[in-house]
Formats: sequence, structure tokens, C-alpha cells
Amino acid sequence: MKYIITSLLLFIGFNLSFSQNINPAHIINLCSGQTVQGTTPTTNVYNNLYTSCSTLPLSTAITLYYVEIESGSTFTFTVTPNAQVDFDFGSWLNPNFANLGPSDRGSQNTIIGIPNVDVGLSMMEPVQLCEGPGSAPPATANVPGFVRWYDVVPGDGILIAVDHWESSVVSYDLSFGGDAVLNCTVIGKTYEVCDWDKDGKETFDLDAIKDEINNINKTFTIDFFESSVDANNLFSTNTLPSSYDVSIDESPKTIYARFKRANGLLARVTEITFIVNEVAKLPENDLMLEICDFDYTKDEYFNLTDIEAQINRINTSNVDYKYYENEEDAIANNNRNIKNITNYLTTTKTIYLRISINDKCPIIVPLKLRVLLNFPPKIIEYSEFCASPTDNSLVYDLTKSEDYLMDYETQIIYEFTYHTTRNDAINKTNIITDPTAYIVLFNSSEIIHVRIEDDRDCFIISELHLNSKERITFADQYNFECEPYILTPLPLGYSYFTKPNGQGKRLSAYGPDAIIYGKQTIYIYGNSLFVNEDYPDFNKCTYETQFTVYNNDCLVPRGISPNGDGLNDSWDLTPHIVSKLSIYNRLGSLVYNYGEGYTNQWYGQANNGSVLPTGTYFYSFESINGIKTGWVEVMYETK
Repeated sequence: MKYIITSLLLFIGFNLSFSQNINPAHIINLCSGQTVQGTTPTTNVYNNLYTSCSTLPLSTAITLYYVEIESGSTFTFTVTPNAQVDFDFGSWLNPNFANLGPSDRGSQNTIIGIPNVDVGLSMMEPVQLCEGPGSAPPATANVPGFVRWYDVVPGDGILIAVDHWESSVVSYDLSFGGDAVLNCTVIGKTYEVCDWDKDGKETFDLDAIKDEINNINKTFTIDFFESSVDANNLFSTNTLPSSYDVSIDESPKTIYARFKRANGLLARVTEITFIVNEVAKLPENDLMLEICDFDYTKDEYFNLTDIEAQINRINTSNVDYKYYENEEDAIANNNRNIKNITNYLTTTKTIYLRISINDKCPIIVPLKLRVLLNFPPKIIEYSEFCASPTDNSLVYDLTKSEDYLMDYETQIIYEFTYHTTRNDAINKTNIITDPTAYIVLFNSSEIIHVRIEDDRDCFIISELHLNSKERITFADQYNFECEPYILTPLPLGYSYFTKPNGQGKRLSAYGPDAIIYGKQTIYIYGNSLFVNEDYPDFNKCTYETQFTVYNNDCLVPRGISPNGDGLNDSWDLTPHIVSKLSIYNRLGSLVYNYGEGYTNQWYGQANNGSVLPTGTYFYSFESINGIKTGWVEVMYETK
């Protein structure tokens, strides 16, 4: 019993004598998926690190690593030198950095006569926890340099000290095994957000971050501090609130998470970095570039970078730009962006601009490209029928042409000015003061030059051709002889009709309809569409006047002599415009009749074509001047 007590006291004394305070700044934190390539030691300040089976400390050429278990139950590691060099190690499960005693695993074996110089923890070693200085087979583990693995639970941490005692320049690989998955938060965690509301700061929920970086069993007590000094002090109480603001100006901002184990010991301190990315500011108005279409092609070359000045003015950081023809490509940030951004040929269209600062937090906005005045100048004759006549002139309302001249554009407000010369229109001088009542004297012509200008000072010049002519009017016509009135040709745009408003029969001055017998009212109808059927609405106008032809009633011939001598061979009633004719013999029997359009078709024949005998016949016909009755003599004279 005395021996046991003495041994226990020696062990306690050994632990107390050789304990060390480890500075977390000297530790490299690692996580799963990493194979570390080590070279020179990270520190040489520790001269009192021991394994559990040796009174000979590890050398001061030490590199310290720390890992933490996320899940799994077994953990191993392997140190593989890249040359035939002897490395030692010690490792601690859930170490107390403030009072680090001897390691619970370690190896200070010799490599003399051993082909494999790797060291570490192995699943092949069921018992041995430590190999003392210079250990060689058979005083080593089953595999020299390797001792028993760790049985672990989530939240366990392992400190590994790699001893470069033989050479500080030979590199090595450090890899991990077992079924354990390592917690990557030990190497620090970065939270990166965008300042979408553009207020210069963002708020982070530290309580939510605690839950995220804790292990699955939530065995750590986690607090956050502004400084690493406070975080490494178990007794610091100046913790950060759960809602933590970080501004763009102080980004990236690092705070420190202190992990305490359930037993109150410090497990680790981890850096938490917050990055608040600036979001580019945009003008309040829609983005738009406009170019005048002076060549009237409806497309123009745009320098897309001209829009950047508007955006750069309201941003203090450098803004990056990419231009795309469709929104999908802009969102995808692919390589189908517009390449010729300073000489981009297009009609009016919308493209998409990808805007970011430091290639972070991109925003996709439409950029409208407008080819201004994308309608051509026009030349049109302003119909005389759309002007108002006076005693000696026509008065034109020039403004009625405006909708047509600007292609009925309703989205943009244009300014119209009217000029009598093209130079005046170009220079915007000598503007017609009252274009709604512009006077052109009869028998004169003018060209009005219309300047159409938008709010970007783009303009085109169209022409209105004014040809002032006195309206056609005819007085009533009186014929005192039995001669027809013959219609004379009319100027372009006018036609004769038998009824008002261009209705009834249209009479041609070059056909049989031009010969007027009897009394008849003739309508002269003027219509701009007779000049051009495609005239626009403002140029669709009409004019109408009328006159009456009065012809004396012609005598009805008293006889015919159908003997083929060319004189009075037929009964000619053409001047009477007969619509119905009936001829009777002395007995009152109908021998011949004819309907609408009779002129001179009767030459003494009966309805059946037989020749009527010489004699007196009686007639009744309806004519333009009413019903006529009387007698007619048929005589067959010898040639």
C-alpha cells in the first residue's frame, strides 16, 4: 500500500511538474478532407511537453494541430515523412490548454532498422498507448510508431504535437482515419451577406450561429467576443449580444467564439468572420440610352458604357458591368455577354445589365436603348378639300397632319414647328406663328417644312405641299335649242354624279353619259381619295356642289320612211330619253313596244319582225320630260 501511495504521488508530481500552458495562437486547426503537408515547426517555445511513457520531453521543434469530432466513434491520424527521417508525436484527447499534462498517446520510437517511418494512431493496435524514447521492436506496438486509436464522441477535441526533432526542414503529410468526421468550424467560419437594403450594415444572429457551429450533441457552451484575448480567458464576461451589427466599412469583421466544455475547460477559440458586401446603388429613374436616328435607318450605334457614368456618380466603390441581350444569360453570368459594348448596333430594344461591386451581390437591371425619332420624314400633298375656302384663298390647319407625320406615336411628346424654307426649319427660325390658319392664295403653291423635335433635341423635317385652287362651281345650264348639254372634263379629284354625296351613277365626261338631254341635276363631288386612295385620315376630305341642266323639249318626229336611203329610216327619239314606248295601229292594237333605253330601234316593224304597212300609227312613250302621245306616219318611198 505504501508503494502504491508513493507511486501515485510521484505520478501527480510528474504531471504537475511538466504541465504547460498552450497559446492557442500556436495551434493549427484542421478539419475533414484535409491532408496537411507540414514543413518547418510552427513554434519552439515549448520545452516541457511529455508523453505518458517518458521522462524525456519532446523537442522544442514542435508543430501543434487541433481537430474536433463532428460525428463518428473512432479517430486515427498518420504522420508520413517525405524522407527517411525520424518524427515523434504526442496527442491529447480533450486537452486543457491552460494546464497541459503528459499526452495520452505518443511515440518516441527509433526508426533504425524499421523500413516504415510513419507514426500516429492505428486501428491495428488494440492496446499500446505510448512508445518510449528509442523504442524498437519488440518493445514497440504491433506496427512500430503507431499506438492505439481514440474512441471518441461528438465534441471531443484532439491536440496533436508533431516533433521535428531530427530535421526541421523535411516535410510530411498528416492524414486522418477512423470513422470520425471532423468539425470544420474549428478552422474558422465566414458569413458573407449582401447589403440589399443599402443601409451600410447588416445584422447577424449570433444565437443562430451558436447552434450552427456547436456539435450535434450541443455539448459546448459558446460565447462571442470582440478580441481573442477575451475569448481565451475563461472568466471573460464581456460577451457580444445575440444581434450583432457589422457595417460595410468595417467588413471583413472578425470576432472570436469561445468554446467551453461541460467541465468548464476551454475547448478552443474559433474565428468568426463577417463580410458585408456592398450592393451597387442605382438611379431612381429607369436606365436608358437614347440616340437620334439622323440617317432614318431605325438603328444606330450605341456606346453602352455611357450609362456607367450615371451609376458611378452615386457609388463610392468601383462598379463592375457586364451587358447581355437577355435576362437569362445575365442571371447565369455566362460568357454570352455583349462584346462590342462601345459600338453596339441595334434598333430600339431592351438589354440587361449585370452590375456588381468586387463581383459580389450582382443585380440585373434592364437597360432600354431607344433610337429616337425612329420614323422617317414624309412628303405629302395636303388636299385642297381639307382646307377652308375664302374669297381668294384656301386656309389650311397644318397641325392636323401631326399624328400622321409622327407615325401616330403616343408615348413621346414631340414639338412641331412650321417653316416656309428648309433652312429655317433646320435652324428653327422664322416659325409660322399660327399654323392652324395658314393662308395660301388661289392659284399658288407652297411647301411647308415641318420640324418634328423630341425632348432630346433630335429632329427630322417633313414636307407638306399646298396647292391652292379655287373650288369648281357650275351655274345652271339653259339650252333653248333641241341640243344636249355635254359635260366637260373636271380637274383631278372631281367627278360628276347623278345623286348627292358621290352616290348614284358616276358620269364620265368622255363617254355617252356626258350627253345630257332634258332637265337634270348634276352633282360635282370632290374627294381627296380620288387623288390617292392611301391618304391618311387627316387628308380624307370631300367637297360638293351641283348645277341643273335645262333643255327645251324637242319635237317628236311625225314620220319615218324606212326605205334604206339613210334619211328618216328609223324613228329617232334619242333627245327624249325614252324609258317605255308603245305603238298602236288605227284599230288600237299594239303592234310594237320597247322598254328602257329606246333611242331609234323602230323602223316600221311589228313586234314579230314583219313590216307594217304604210299608214298612220299612234304612239305613247315615257320620257325624261314626261309621257308623250301622238301619231306618226310610216311611208315607204321608192329609191
